[in-house]
Amino acid sequence: MSISNVMSRSLMSASSAMKTARIQNAVKKQMEGHAGVLKAEIKQDKGKSPEKEKELEETEKKAAEVDEATRSTLSEMNSGLKEAAQEDLEERRAEKAAEKKKAEKAAEKKKAEKRAEKKAQEEDLRTSVGETEGEAAEADITAPDSSPSALSTTASAKGNIINIVSEGITTASGSAGPLGERVDLKV
Repeated sequence: MSISNVMSRSLMSASSAMKTARIQNAVKKQMEGHAGVLKAEIKQDKGKSPEKEKELEETEKKAAEVDEATRSTLSEMNSGLKEAAQEDLEERRAEKAAEKKKAEKAAEKKKAEKRAEKKAQEEDLRTSVGETEGEAAEADITAPDSSPSALSTTASAKGNIINIVSEGITTASGSAGPLGERVDLKV
């Protein structure tokens, strides 16, 4: 699994933010150390140096500002990483949806091709069966012995047998009349 462009940019930004936070933390520690020295000097002087008290106050204020800036930097980095992760997730979902849609289109195209091929095969079969039936019908029509009750002829060109029963058959109910035609085609 590769890293997306969104995550790559976010990680580079996070790396930069971490470097900034480390520098800010080092400055804060330095200021806290200087404040500790000033506190010790003020304690030793027993409060007789107002300049050192003022410097201590400014140093502590700057250390708090640096600490707040560090927290802000880390908070922005964290929210940037969360947003990038969300964007990356959405991008991956969109890619998967596009791939799925592409696969579905390909499958549908393949199905359509198979249907067209099957239809062409059926058409070819109908055409060949139609030619065979036409030849057989011609053989029946030209047969010299064609009685009205039953006709059986072998078409020698294709070797097909066609039996046609046309009239004069009595049904079980006793009515007389033509029942219809039945064509058996054996290939």
